[in-house]
Amino acid sequence: MKLHTTSWVHGLLKHKVVRNFSYLTAASALAQVISFFTVLKITSLLAPEDYGLFTFLMAQGMLLISVGDLGIRNIIIRSVARDGQRTNDLMVNGVILRTISLVVLSVLYLVYNHYFGSLGGWQLLLVFAFSFVNVFSNLFENAFLGRERMLPPSLVSIAHSVLWFVAIFALPVEYVDPDRLFLIYLCLHAGKAIYLYCYLLKYDLLRGQVQNFWVSSRALLSESWPYFLLLLVMLPFTRLSNNFLDINSSSEEVGYFNLAQRLIGPVSLVLDFALAAVFPNLSSLWVTDRSRLKSLVSAGFQYFMLAGLFLCFSFSLFIREVVDILFPASYLPAVVVCQLQIWYLFLTSIDSAVGTILGATDNERYILQLGVVNSLCATPLLFYGSYYGAVGLAAAFVFAFAIFQFYLWYVFRSKLAIRVRGAGWVWALAILLFGVTTAADRYITEAVWLTKGAIWVMVSGGIGWYTYRTYKTAVR
Repeated sequence: MKLHTTSWVHGLLKHKVVRNFSYLTAASALAQVISFFTVLKITSLLAPEDYGLFTFLMAQGMLLISVGDLGIRNIIIRSVARDGQRTNDLMVNGVILRTISLVVLSVLYLVYNHYFGSLGGWQLLLVFAFSFVNVFSNLFENAFLGRERMLPPSLVSIAHSVLWFVAIFALPVEYVDPDRLFLIYLCLHAGKAIYLYCYLLKYDLLRGQVQNFWVSSRALLSESWPYFLLLLVMLPFTRLSNNFLDINSSSEEVGYFNLAQRLIGPVSLVLDFALAAVFPNLSSLWVTDRSRLKSLVSAGFQYFMLAGLFLCFSFSLFIREVVDILFPASYLPAVVVCQLQIWYLFLTSIDSAVGTILGATDNERYILQLGVVNSLCATPLLFYGSYYGAVGLAAAFVFAFAIFQFYLWYVFRSKLAIRVRGAGWVWALAILLFGVTTAADRYITEAVWLTKGAIWVMVSGGIGWYTYRTYKTAVR
């Protein structure tokens, strides 16, 4: 039995998807550990208001990058995965297309900032420069993902985190302010883009002829428009939270919300990388063996749900004690925000998984349909919740996405005709664990670590036992 189990584990580790996921996850875990200590240093130097400004600059840069992508990211990854000879064409024309879009967006953001925003001229310049640098960096990462070579970008991610850590600890205290920190962050991203490009050149990964820009970009946009429209309708969830708080609340609340986002980042990245690693493989299976793809999704989706549930439950159970030990008392209001946001993350990871499957099966139109319905229903709730600060906004996120799950699963089952085994009991367990973590935080006042540890052992043991007993048979 032991030999058989060892052989099964070795076979699993040799699978390309598992290996790529391992690279991304290991690099992400290490980068997030380093980043966590960096955040500890930054919050010890900056008050919540200044930390809120620093993270707001980051958020505005990411807003421009997300919209400026025009929805072509998944199309590029999918195209490179299916035909590596298109890599050079997609990279060159993708850079030109994104640059044009960012110029237009920068002008529009200037108008927005004049009437609603609070950034000064130098801060706007930093945000625009950050978005342009990441045009190149993100596209080069897409080339590696499409070719299923996850190790180089994983190592670059670790190096970036190390350099950021060193820069923060080496910077004299008297020079620490939001603008200087963001400038350093910008320079590190520029170095990341340069290294990835040099690697692509050295190992001859930029293959194929560069086609006419208009022909190539038209082909990209004709495939990506559902993703782009989805991106636009999903902006209130993905990128506009900071703007809602900036308009309706205060910089301190922005700081609390973004600290919560930072703390749940490791969990989010693990789940995101799992989907990124499996997307090229699912895309290929849709072309070569559709019945196999449907069988894998039907049997394996519950294990993705269980993994996300376990990570989010563990985080919610212990985050109050972690923040109380590691962060200044001025940041304690972020605890409740963290506990709400981690359950929102669980819900949105399910949304992302469904979207990944729909994208891999060329069903982008349904992704757009889901996004429109979600945005129309949830945006007013999020905007209203932001009047009550970071806690109000986080609660609105959980409520809105919990209601949306009913429609999401209806569309998933009806359009793809895939029945996910075990989904019902996983949802019941999620509701139970949400109640457990909420009650534990309120009523456990003595021997906190011991009591919560016992709860964690029972839950993790149960999930582990079920997975071990059923996984091998389910995915056979």
